[in-house]
Amino acid sequence: MHIPPLDVSPYPVVTMSHGRYGNSARSRTPLSSANQSPDFPNIQKLVRSVFRSQRLSILQIERMPSRLHQVYLLRITDGSSLILKCPPPFNTRLLRHEQRTLEGEAKVLDALSSNTQLQTPQCINHDSWGRALGSPHLLLHCIPGTRLSDLSSRLTASERRTVDRAIGAYVRSVTSFAADSFGLAHRVFTGTGSTSWRQAFLSLLESALRDAEDMLVSVPYDSIRQNMARHGRLLDEVTEARLVPLDVGIPENVLIDERTKQVSGVVGFSNAVWGDPMLAAVFVDASEALLEGYGECPSRVGKARIRQLLYTVYRSLLAVVEHHYRPNYASGELDARGSLTWALNQLSQL
Repeated sequence: MHIPPLDVSPYPVVTMSHGRYGNSARSRTPLSSANQSPDFPNIQKLVRSVFRSQRLSILQIERMPSRLHQVYLLRITDGSSLILKCPPPFNTRLLRHEQRTLEGEAKVLDALSSNTQLQTPQCINHDSWGRALGSPHLLLHCIPGTRLSDLSSRLTASERRTVDRAIGAYVRSVTSFAADSFGLAHRVFTGTGSTSWRQAFLSLLESALRDAEDMLVSVPYDSIRQNMARHGRLLDEVTEARLVPLDVGIPENVLIDERTKQVSGVVGFSNAVWGDPMLAAVFVDASEALLEGYGECPSRVGKARIRQLLYTVYRSLLAVVEHHYRPNYASGELDARGSLTWALNQLSQL
């Protein structure tokens, strides 16, 4: 299926959608906490506007753990719960690809709203709600479920295979969406995407390298750039821009019904590009069941293997750089450096 170019409403963007961040521990945040909590009266107006009811009220707002954005759990008088996703705190230093993630996420969710099998956020954009809040936000309606990362140890081998097949099938349905240009989601939706996947991917990589340079991160800059210049032409083999939410399908973003042990929903659409589906993190060490559900086994030889090595370089570099920007949340820097070194060594031998 093909998505025509879409117009993006100017900031701020407000979205009502579906999703839940599992059963992770939550810390309560007072409504008056300066610079850390949303404006209660305007959030109250937002909720009543969304549900067209003046009887609904917010009973409580709790701060939830998040790697980047400010995320709050809103408990409503009708017994329901909502998730409010806000921009990062004003003093958070963002990587270049993170500059307009809420805008991109809203448009991705809007595009997916009626075309996927699992519960996926249903977007409703309304400028007046955004103006009331003063900045872009996502308002999410909770789906019951627990993160796969929290539940995986309690799944049998058969249950895990069923889950993996469902994830693979879902990723396949998402990556069936195509666009007319390549690159970060918000760029494509605003008509400023790249004309080729090589141009878009090398721009993503160079942005990550510049983020590293800004923080004086020690990485092999010359080797990375040389290998990209040497092998980058192979990226031209990708001729159709597919929707690739880079973090969808990883255990932290898959919701499981604890009773049925079935996948109940998927979250994690803030980091999305239009390009090669094989860039998605879900394909790193993907199980046979997941690939079966996806319906295709990525080639491990020839040009496809080289592209996958280039993607490994990019993912590993991002993980290293993120650790230096947000050391309290980012982890696995040593593993990422090991993957980066391995991929560069493999590329240098080809």
